[in-house]
Amino acid sequence: MLERSAFPSRNAWIVLIFFLLALHLLGRGHGLLEPDEGRYANMAEEWMEFDEHSWTEPTLSDVGHFDKPPLIYWLTGSSFLAFGRNEFAARFPSLLGGILALIGVGLLAAQLHGKKAAWWSVLVAGTTAQFWALTHLLSPDMLMCGFVTLGAAFCLRAAKDQPRTWLWWLTGALFWTLGWWTKATAALVPLGALTLALLVTGRRDLTANLRPVLLLLVVLILGSPWYLLMVSKHHELWDFFLHRELAGRVTGHVDGRHGFPGYHIVVALAFWLPWWPVIAVSAVRNWKQWRTASWVGKRHLLSWEVLTALGVIAIYSFVSSKLITYILPGLPFLAIAVGSVIARTETAFDLRRLPARIAAAGTLVLFITALIVPRIEMSLGRNSSIREAVAMAKENGAGRIVCDEFWPGAEFYFGEFVWFVDVKNLMQAQTVRGQIPSKHFLSKDQVVRAVRKSDRPVWLVQYEGHFSDPQKWTRQLLSTRPDPNSEPLRIGDFYLWRVH
Repeated sequence: MLERSAFPSRNAWIVLIFFLLALHLLGRGHGLLEPDEGRYANMAEEWMEFDEHSWTEPTLSDVGHFDKPPLIYWLTGSSFLAFGRNEFAARFPSLLGGILALIGVGLLAAQLHGKKAAWWSVLVAGTTAQFWALTHLLSPDMLMCGFVTLGAAFCLRAAKDQPRTWLWWLTGALFWTLGWWTKATAALVPLGALTLALLVTGRRDLTANLRPVLLLLVVLILGSPWYLLMVSKHHELWDFFLHRELAGRVTGHVDGRHGFPGYHIVVALAFWLPWWPVIAVSAVRNWKQWRTASWVGKRHLLSWEVLTALGVIAIYSFVSSKLITYILPGLPFLAIAVGSVIARTETAFDLRRLPARIAAAGTLVLFITALIVPRIEMSLGRNSSIREAVAMAKENGAGRIVCDEFWPGAEFYFGEFVWFVDVKNLMQAQTVRGQIPSKHFLSKDQVVRAVRKSDRPVWLVQYEGHFSDPQKWTRQLLSTRPDPNSEPLRIGDFYLWRVH
């Protein structure tokens, strides 16, 4: 139990910081999951090939790839240079994003609800399932969430009657702009949800601090240079950015990512555990007071933090493209709401009390998850890590591997001598520096001939789902392999065959 006197004391903050650091450093060594982690690591490695590629033009397996602004690749590549090529370094930007988000949660909660609420809010955010999971995965979502949360904390602090108001606000605007440089228009979703929540609840003071229209303009102006540079070099990217990346994510993304209308609600109910029930219980308890209040009173009794979190869910529910990670920026605001509710009744962290027990139970689940994931990383279907399969191919003398699915992480673990077969055309611009599609991508008609001409031993990495019904080119490779009677090596959801 943490001491009750002047809770939270400096020691209580120290214990919380070290606890959350340990929790979020635990379980970071599992293999990169496909395809997302493999893709971002692949592109970060290509960024480090300064002699071959332009540092402003992101490339994936030596093909220009402009789905995201480049900040996530720059930071991940810099992490590789600082810490070496390993899974910890690959995921360091996500850990950094988590730290920034927790700082933002603490600052915002302390300003609005006091230091006790800040302590609980940080604990709540750090022990929520989705937050913990995304600090452990290489993805732009956690980094963007960190920038945006910290941006909101600084902007909402910029009250007109306080000194250095514009300094606070400009700092927040710069952090929000970094969120744009991480994931572009996705950074505007929490801004829209936050603005709407403040208007609905009548928080004119906070709306005045936020200056949402000016903030939007600043983010758009400071976030546009990379896009303008890219379209000036590659005119075909105008259509790519406006139709595929902007309109396409609203009406139906080319990569699929579909889901039913309530998809993100279900995600929040599952991945925002164990803490959202605290808000549900509080809402039930306050229902009678809210129902009998005047219209203005009803507005003021609503929590703008909860409405912001719900606003993020609602916006993404109307967007056609669906992904579990999208609603993450709403979670810090929910954490602040939960922390403020707990702070009203709790005088310390006491395991005899329900909030502390919720935190302990959540931590136990996360600890067990950290132990399980490395043991199942190669058995997660198309999201499996290819690390162990590549290691087994290397042990058996592979000099080149052929993948019957696009596993971009294969290059992270094997190196440049990787071929991907029958992958849809990834080219988005024609004149990208160092772009060589034929280096890693082969058609079904090319692969058999290329394997036979290879001066290196070639192994085929086959996805388990294709084993019972292989494609024609796969059957050709298997029928002419050096040891036609041999059985494949099996590891997780992969089969390995020596084909040359």
